Amino acid sequence: MTDTQNALERYQELIAQSRRQYQAGDYKPAVATARQADRLDPYPREMAQIQAALQARNYAQVQVIAEHVLAHEPAHARAVFALAQVAQAHGDHEKRAEILAQGLAHSPANLILRMAHFSALESHGAIERAIETARHIAELEETFDTVSTLTGILFRYGQNEEALATCDRTEPLCAGDKAKLSEVHLIRAQIYRILGEREQSVQAFRACLAENPENGAAWWGLADMKTYQFSANDRAALDQLIGAPALQPEQKCMAAFARAKASESDGDWDVSMAWYHRANAMKPNRRINPGNFLAAIERMKTAINADALMQRADPVPTGPRPIFILGLPRSGSTLVEQILASHSQIEGTLEQPILPNTKMKAHAMCVNTYGGDYLSQLGRLTPEELSKIGQSYLDQGALFRSGAHAFFTDKLPFNFEHVGLIHKILPQAVIIDTRRNPLDCGLSLYKQYFSQGSDFSYALDHIGAYYNGYLSLMDHWQSLLPGKVLTLPHEALVRDPEAKIRELLDHVGVPFEPACLDFHQTKRAIRTASSEQVRQPINAKGIGAWRHVDPHLQPLKDALGRETLARFKAELSL
Repeated sequence: MTDTQNALERYQELIAQSRRQYQAGDYKPAVATARQADRLDPYPREMAQIQAALQARNYAQVQVIAEHVLAHEPAHARAVFALAQVAQAHGDHEKRAEILAQGLAHSPANLILRMAHFSALESHGAIERAIETARHIAELEETFDTVSTLTGILFRYGQNEEALATCDRTEPLCAGDKAKLSEVHLIRAQIYRILGEREQSVQAFRACLAENPENGAAWWGLADMKTYQFSANDRAALDQLIGAPALQPEQKCMAAFARAKASESDGDWDVSMAWYHRANAMKPNRRINPGNFLAAIERMKTAINADALMQRADPVPTGPRPIFILGLPRSGSTLVEQILASHSQIEGTLEQPILPNTKMKAHAMCVNTYGGDYLSQLGRLTPEELSKIGQSYLDQGALFRSGAHAFFTDKLPFNFEHVGLIHKILPQAVIIDTRRNPLDCGLSLYKQYFSQGSDFSYALDHIGAYYNGYLSLMDHWQSLLPGKVLTLPHEALVRDPEAKIRELLDHVGVPFEPACLDFHQTKRAIRTASSEQVRQPINAKGIGAWRHVDPHLQPLKDALGRETLARFKAELSL
């Protein structure tokens, strides 16, 4: 018998042994045996070829070699992983998850496959299954990394109580490591803030900084409460942190935004804006080209025309009715959500990631069924296909709902790009465009640190270009779908709240309730930067804030242009 045959037999023995141990609930030895099998790879030459092909991005060759290996040994975890990488490279996360699930059927205790499966599930929007997978990984091997992974996904998707419990579970696994302890306290602080437990949140942020004074995210977390007052010692610590040459750029950027926020309380707007200019310039890895964004908007307007919007889901997907609150960040959408969530028939959820993933499903269906991309083929999807896509949105979002309300909110701002898709797959949906004048909105964006998704906000001219693109696309939807979208100006809502709230509720289709006027008394989890503000009565503090720093906003004004500024003349005069 050759060495290769010996290695293959031993490999198969170990895989079978690990599977038996797993099925018996002996997870620790099952994981150890699976690792031993991975180290004893019977196909080293093929794996080297796969690695070289991956580096060369020759995915066709990767697939041929991996399928050849799996034809001889279906349990070969590394070949399964390679096939999953091919699917990932093609953007097909659902197929990636299916490939990894097949591999796990043979080697269920392989943690590399488990972690990859978890990632694939989250990437294609199967959030509930991803959470279950993360729970199981932490059960298979309880380490700081596995429990932190579980905490992270629970936190990302609003499972706050369980996330707090896993923070407590993670802390002993830190083994005194200050950096790890700092991260546990940081998550705990963010959850307490979401839940409206301000003092506990501050204490946890402070505990985070006690373990690691260089944790820029904790400094920004304090600043992002909007009402936190930084002491002289805090400012000195931030100044030292910002000047530290070895600190990671992202941490330094967050610290600079916190320092900028601290400077606002002094009332010297020139100094404060100097800090904000510095903080924004420090943001690393910005990947935004305003020209590309505006060109994409024009392509969308051309492709998604009246003909493309004609077919709609039939039958109408079943379940509670979604209320999409969209627009740009910092436009007042959290206030609108809080008002609606104060109504007895409406459940406030969070900025759900489901619709962007649903759009990916629509794209995949366009490619696989009609041979073209989303923009070119959306109009060809049948009513039945559209209904299936819409139902998948409602089904996957069930994780975020209690099921006790007739309506629920989905407040992901950038869903303004998907109004046409919403109209087609969810005919029953309510859509609200929260709009704030471009100078106040632009300034607020510029003063906000975003962990992801808003790269345009770190330069005033980029903000202006992005605002114009948003405005142009919303005009397009209004022209094609008159009455479908309620445009709710933030300034009008603040100036005459009862009248605008009645108009808002009438658009949704529910009767007025006084609790919507007393929205600040509604206790619920709020994830956004406005969480502290909407727990206060409505006020006009943010209206006209741009005037304090008018000389600093010329790049924003130039990018917006005279036509846009003239359009908001009334709002800018308040």
